[in-house]
Amino acid sequence: MLDWINSNISLETLIWLFPITFLLHDFEEIIFVELWFKKNYARLEPMVPKRMKSVFQDLSETTAARFSIPVFMQFIVYIVASFLVVEHQFYDAFLGLNVLLFLHVFTHLGQSVFFRCYTLGVGTALLITLPFSLYLFYRLINETIIGFDDLIFSLPYGLITILIVWTGHKIAPKILPYN
Repeated sequence: MLDWINSNISLETLIWLFPITFLLHDFEEIIFVELWFKKNYARLEPMVPKRMKSVFQDLSETTAARFSIPVFMQFIVYIVASFLVVEHQFYDAFLGLNVLLFLHVFTHLGQSVFFRCYTLGVGTALLITLPFSLYLFYRLINETIIGFDDLIFSLPYGLITILIVWTGHKIAPKILPYN
């Protein structure tokens, strides 16, 4: 099966699938964020560690529209990173963003284990993001475009995502002030 995928999906197509797989994952979060928190907040809030209570509280009050602002910001950066790979073979930012998104899968999984329930985004993280990331890394390494060490050294570029998400969540209430 891997041979069939390798021969039927070009590297360029695989690279452009990155922003698409990101959106599929984040659509789950955007669509269900309000409902999930309404359903689970009271039961889970006592389990949240003290240092994370304010983040959990802020997220519980966000709307789908507000949540979509940092997602949109990330999407733009992911498109630019994909373009830079396809058109200029600049892999560093693309790899760093993908490594961070891959690691993000385990935050979703960890949240589900910690809370002992289905958490927001875990389904698409496991069914879309994880397989895509593993295949992307396999393909880039297998075709000797990158080495395993490139995944590690590109990680600082991935930290851009954290800054984008934080900024997006901070400006969202200013852009959309009403719930």
